[in-house]
Amino acid sequence: MADALEFINNNFKWLSAFAYLAFIGLLAWFNQRFTPRRDHEHLNKKLSQIDQQMTQVKADIKHLPTKEEVHRLDKTLSGLTETINATQEGISRLERKTDLLLENELRND
Repeated sequence: MADALEFINNNFKWLSAFAYLAFIGLLAWFNQRFTPRRDHEHLNKKLSQIDQQMTQVKADIKHLPTKEEVHRLDKTLSGLTETINATQEGISRLERKTDLLLENELRND
């Protein structure tokens, strides 16, 4: 123990310089390794905003139709399209017949 104290006493300048450099190195490593508080708070604020947006998106998605509902709607619309096309053809035929009847009536007068 006395030898250690004598060694420290004899080499105090070198040991204190080494400890100082080690401390500065440790601070530099901490500075590189860890995020400053300002950046951490900024990142935390951004993360909370993203979390709020995700909550909003999840709430909006609940109201959207499912894949099955969209498929059923597509099938229904397809059927309606066919029905409308058939009705249009019937209306066109009825219109032609009406025109022919009107024309025939005008000739007879």
